[in-house]
Amino acid sequence: MTLKSLLLGTLTLGALSANTMAACPSWADSLGMREGKEACGLNDAAPYPGQYLLTSDKIWVLQGGVFIGGDNTNQGTLTIEPGTKIVGNKGADFLVISRGSQIFAEGTKDAPIVFTTGNTGNTSRGQWGGLILNGNAPINTCGTYSDAAPCEATGEGPGARGTGVYGGNNPADNSGVLKYVRVEFAGFEVSPDNELNGIAFQGVGNGTVVDYIQVHKNSDDGVEFFGGTVDVKHVLLTGNRDDSMDWTYGWVGRAQFVIIDQFEDAANNGIEADSLKSPMDATPRSNPILSNFTFLSSTGANAKGGSNLLLRRGTGVELNNSILTTSKKGCIDIDDAPTADSGEIVFIGNFTYCKEAFEVEAGETWNPADLFTDADFNVQMAPTRGALDGYVPVASELTNLGDVTPFGDRHGTWFDFVDYAGAVKDANDTWYKGWTNLARN
Repeated sequence: MTLKSLLLGTLTLGALSANTMAACPSWADSLGMREGKEACGLNDAAPYPGQYLLTSDKIWVLQGGVFIGGDNTNQGTLTIEPGTKIVGNKGADFLVISRGSQIFAEGTKDAPIVFTTGNTGNTSRGQWGGLILNGNAPINTCGTYSDAAPCEATGEGPGARGTGVYGGNNPADNSGVLKYVRVEFAGFEVSPDNELNGIAFQGVGNGTVVDYIQVHKNSDDGVEFFGGTVDVKHVLLTGNRDDSMDWTYGWVGRAQFVIIDQFEDAANNGIEADSLKSPMDATPRSNPILSNFTFLSSTGANAKGGSNLLLRRGTGVELNNSILTTSKKGCIDIDDAPTADSGEIVFIGNFTYCKEAFEVEAGETWNPADLFTDADFNVQMAPTRGALDGYVPVASELTNLGDVTPFGDRHGTWFDFVDYAGAVKDANDTWYKGWTNLARN
């Protein structure tokens, strides 16, 4: 054998090996090369039952509404490697984890899992759908909850099945793991008042682990909780067009270390919170426990925006150790008498830096100031962002708190003990860097 033939044989073998390694699995569509990797498509022809692995050596393309598993039948498990990219090319491209199925998307700080647009270089909102998790935890759309006949609902989205059915009677339901996951440029408007959120937690239970997630520049809400009990930690919500965080239908989960950063070109409320439009005393009543939030609302003369925190339609909430800064409307707004009179609104250890700390509208006989009391270590400060350097607290009132008022009995051990207000302790606390998209354009 000549040296030339030996070299050609080696090159041919190398090419075959590369092609073999790059080939899409049999359950995915081969879409050619993209960004130097084989692009493999998941389609909306039928739900995907069984076990699936998305590897980081490929680009994974959502083609329509992709459902993992059937609704509490033909369950599926989707595992995603660190550093993997999943893309949507059009508004109706989205991923649904059905009831009874699971997603294990465990990225790392150095290799996050990214759900993004397939239109490389385009950073506008609403280019594809979003990520939806459906679970078997309780929701309140029936008005009065019953274990024997739990409520169910169908998620917003295109077609008869929308984004799937959710709700049930298992508070500890487990939809898997989201860790170091970024969702960006999503939130397509399916129809008027029917848009997809960046991440929708629909009846998701607290057996699910959610830690280190970002939703960046979504066209609708960043994250929305439709009932359920799921807990979330280390959440970054940046540049979302509507509300950064939304809940409804009886969410009773917990959240800690959350940054809400609204951009001036498009924003609504930092949080828009409901229980149920009618009846507003439906059970379970939305009543999450929140700690260590930092709200940065849009501030420019022509900026969009609402309140940092809008509570309405019967929701409860407990907000602890948080910083609320400049907003277009009052920092805290409470709508509807059943909300104000619920006895389920608690503020402990919070600081407002707003031109108007509280929004009181015509005809309202209540004032959020009555619940935001000095006795519970809440403080109204001057309307400035000078207390923060970016997301880092620099004002002495935020960094020298000593022992923060301890949580009550209903908090358990899930919360981290803190001695500071806001989502970030100091300049050395960089949990929101390295795996996120911090671009403002």
